[in-house]
Amino acid sequence: MRKKLGFLIAASLLLIPSALATDFVTKSNLTGFQLPKGALELTDDDFSEEMVEVLDATAAELNGKCQYHELLFWEGKPAAIAKDLNAKIPKDFKYKSLDVGETSDGGVYEQFVLTTPKMWVAGTWFQGEADVVLAWCTVVKK
Repeated sequence: MRKKLGFLIAASLLLIPSALATDFVTKSNLTGFQLPKGALELTDDDFSEEMVEVLDATAAELNGKCQYHELLFWEGKPAAIAKDLNAKIPKDFKYKSLDVGETSDGGVYEQFVLTTPKMWVAGTWFQGEADVVLAWCTVVKK
């Protein structure tokens, strides 16, 4: 699964530099979380089939499937962006890391879930040298 995931992620990320953005956002339309400065929401056209497969695989870890999804992009220092986002996630969400690895282009990824009794979010965080892509979805039971 890791090798396939790495390939899918690398293929998906090749599309990001030419992505069509809807707008800069300060709040996630999916989760309602405040976002770190500079978040660019990408369009559904930027959500490659491979990226959807990655999220579906993550949602399957919760015995569910993705209902709604969101794709966000930041330019900047990944560690600072991660720290800022983590500080803005409400404390009632439980975080669980499912998988961490490297992409074929030298970046890293992490698959994770955030859960409360009322909401489940499956996500994948892609980190390059100077940018971040966050793909996540709300999960519903199959």
